Amino acid sequence: MTTEVREGVALLPDGRRLGYCDTGALDARPVLLTHGSPGSRRFVPPDTPDDVRLITFDRPGYGTSDPAPGRTVLTTAADAVALLDALAVERVAVVGWSGGCPTAAASLVLLGADRVDGAALVSGPGPIDEVPAAWELLGERRRPSAELARAGEIERARRRILRTMEPFIGEPVAFLGAGGRSADGRLVADPSLRPMLVDQITEGLRPGAEGVADDLLAMWLPFGFALADVPVPVTAFHGALDRDNGADLQTYAERVPGSSLRVWDDLGHFGILVRWREVLASVLV
Repeated sequence: MTTEVREGVALLPDGRRLGYCDTGALDARPVLLTHGSPGSRRFVPPDTPDDVRLITFDRPGYGTSDPAPGRTVLTTAADAVALLDALAVERVAVVGWSGGCPTAAASLVLLGADRVDGAALVSGPGPIDEVPAAWELLGERRRPSAELARAGEIERARRRILRTMEPFIGEPVAFLGAGGRSADGRLVADPSLRPMLVDQITEGLRPGAEGVADDLLAMWLPFGFALADVPVPVTAFHGALDRDNGADLQTYAERVPGSSLRVWDDLGHFGILVRWREVLASVLV
């Protein structure tokens, strides 16, 4: 059976356009999935069952979504809620992956428990203000830009990020790497997964690097809410071979009331691609 895919552009209340992809039957159970940084609405894991309606969208500055300089985690989540309203989706399960985790967490706050069926956060960053040793974990490459942003030097921080991303604008696939012996390298090179991965990052960076710059700035600045205020429990997933985000996922599990952590011993950052059904099962109870 061929899965129905509906791509479109939603008009937001302020007049901006938000690109989205709506995959699966309209009467299936809706799941909102937020892509990585960089990425796009075309991050659609291939092992999505027929009884799931998967909704993805380009955060501002990616793909077909208009940029929104100065956006925050909460304003980006408001875009997600506006999209769900435009699609007449009342209740939804929410999954955030990688750089999409902050937006997913903020979406839970804005949607409220009455509209959320379940939530999962996978291999992504948490708020600097709550993750222990977060500044040290940023590393020498990202910390200077984050410090500039926190000092109010937003445009300087933005320019630094854009310079870092310049090599990937003409060759977006280079951001993925060519594959290798590592757990992530094998998944990135897997012929059943690579076409989707290439497509989603190529589309995401097609307009340039504004999306990823604004993503990073938003996640380095205060989220605008405490994890204790997230109104529904989340299942946090972390690949033990992922060098990043281990402390972040532990923090989500500890600070969002009623939450839990699952660790994949043999997987890394892209583990969601082979454990997608497990992630879905955690949110579609």
